[in-house]
Amino acid sequence: MSHDIIELLNLEYIEHLVSDISLRKDGQNLYVYITLKRDMNKHCQMCGSNHQYVHDYQTKHITHSIITIGKCTIVYKARRYKCKTCQNVYYEPNPFSSAYESISMYTKTIILEHLLDHTHTFTSAANLYHTSVQSIINIFDIHVQPKRLRLPAYISMDEFYLSQKSKYKYACMMIDFEKNKVIDVYVTRHKHYLISQFSRIPKQERDQVKGFTIDMWDSYKEVINLAFPNALVAVDSFHVIKILNEAMKQIRLEVMRKHNTKTAHLETNDIYYYMLKKFHYFFLRDYDGIYSGPIYIPKLNTSWRKEDILHYLLSIDDLLYEAYKLKEAYRTFNKSASYESCDDELDLMIKSFRNFKHPAFRSFGKTLLKWRLEIKNSFIRVNDKRLSNGKIEKMNSKVKTMIKSANGIKNFDRLKRRIMFTMNQNIPIKYKK
Repeated sequence: MSHDIIELLNLEYIEHLVSDISLRKDGQNLYVYITLKRDMNKHCQMCGSNHQYVHDYQTKHITHSIITIGKCTIVYKARRYKCKTCQNVYYEPNPFSSAYESISMYTKTIILEHLLDHTHTFTSAANLYHTSVQSIINIFDIHVQPKRLRLPAYISMDEFYLSQKSKYKYACMMIDFEKNKVIDVYVTRHKHYLISQFSRIPKQERDQVKGFTIDMWDSYKEVINLAFPNALVAVDSFHVIKILNEAMKQIRLEVMRKHNTKTAHLETNDIYYYMLKKFHYFFLRDYDGIYSGPIYIPKLNTSWRKEDILHYLLSIDDLLYEAYKLKEAYRTFNKSASYESCDDELDLMIKSFRNFKHPAFRSFGKTLLKWRLEIKNSFIRVNDKRLSNGKIEKMNSKVKTMIKSANGIKNFDRLKRRIMFTMNQNIPIKYKK
């Protein structure tokens, strides 16, 4: 029976030490009464003498969360020995928890495993494992102390939003492009702060970095060129396409507003206005990703296929047609070009946009010219993967969920450690000796 109880409690590692064990259930709560065998070879911690006797017993209550429907408590009857030689009084070794703590090592382990999920919070861990939020925070602070990872060959860098109440609105994160591990997290993306932080990294380590992927943030490029002289800079193609889509949206809206009769309901408005508003996504999405079956049009009380809808939309205005064709030409270039042979086509794209009739596309052309080298670098492939910020964007999404679930995190150092602990999944746990 005692073996079954020990196995149930996940305490097999102390089975040889147990003298007596019993259970008592009180509602949803479980109490485990344990007494350990007396160690006849125990020596005094002060003088080393093995002449001692049991001075008294002290009852310790230790949270041991093997169940989540109720609290499980180890009621440990701990001996205190007294040395006959020097009169020193001391406890027998406690195999359940660290000194002066009332939460078992097993409970700490499963709490930290719970926090590996980015959707879990300190509060959810406290509720699930029947302890206080502050205890969960203390466990995390003591046992999770990740260090910056060594800089890899290729790095992705991006910011994420903290809070309006924070001293700095945006923090900065770097990840290993190939291994998808968080290298480090910085409290702000400000240029001078990042330069200061990077200058603390040994130059030999920084010189081994071959490339960075970033969004179109000028400060990042300046920092990298200064702190990582051997690294090329690549702009994430997603951000380029995002700027292009915004320019396309401007042109569509201008054409659409020409046909606005300002009626109360969309379906009673002009047919051109109606179609450009209802099917706005045709100008943003990949055409192949749009539903290929019949698409119902309530105003016309009929269904058209996507090719008919697109043809109709582009027939509304010549400027819209030309803008769409040029936008699609760039998207095709973005998908198919290679680093070795993209120069001529990229230059042609820049020229076409800079000479376009509408200022939104001319502005985009200037952006392409300004970031030409970084856009070309984005076609570099590492282990057959194109340089991009796709992986770090996914991590940023998880970080946002983490912050939102916790209703904001005031302590940035704790947030940084939680990000590295959760995202990397292999952070070593520090235990007290």
